[in-house]
Amino acid sequence: MATQVFRSADKAIETGRTAVDESALADDGPVGAVVINAARQAVWACYFNDGTWAPEETTLPEDLRAVPATGEDGHDDWLHRWDQYITRML
Repeated sequence: MATQVFRSADKAIETGRTAVDESALADDGPVGAVVINAARQAVWACYFNDGTWAPEETTLPEDLRAVPATGEDGHDDWLHRWDQYITRML
């Protein structure tokens, strides 16, 4: 799954749609995006439906709301749990 973290929902949707247009859904699996604030708390999330390719807003469960920075302890675990969460949504 392709995952990126953004500071605005507009940028997340724009980047996700670009990934969908470039066939990321077919090549890499689902596309998801998370918007975080300066405290690294998730404030908005979506995945791109593999049937309609439209962004589907989702409310993250409590265990996914704090997003460790790349390289920090727990970041890889967070990515794994995010991947599992989005895969279940599809």
